[in-house]
Amino acid sequence: MPTLQPLHAPRKRSLHATELTPGTERSWFEFDRAAVLRQLDDINRAIAANAVELKMVAEEGVFERPLSGDLSRAARVLRSIAKDLTNLRKTVIRVDQYSQGSKKKS
Repeated sequence: MPTLQPLHAPRKRSLHATELTPGTERSWFEFDRAAVLRQLDDINRAIAANAVELKMVAEEGVFERPLSGDLSRAARVLRSIAKDLTNLRKTVIRVDQYSQGSKKKS
């Protein structure tokens, strides 16, 4: 009795099919770095804007002196955080590849 043969033989996958080409890895890295930079920029803008608002409210004397002082200190802390985020952004820009420890073993 004849045996039935499939119309198309299934392709055998290479064991290394999941390995990334250098170009693909570079594209993914650039995508990830751009996403991180956007997040840092968004956070930095929000923090900087709120620092300005808190400083203005503190200087206008809307609240009593102790609370205005607290708002002024909070504004300074926020400006310091924004400066740290700016420095972190500069560090992210300087990185040019994934860390060697981030690669998954196949």
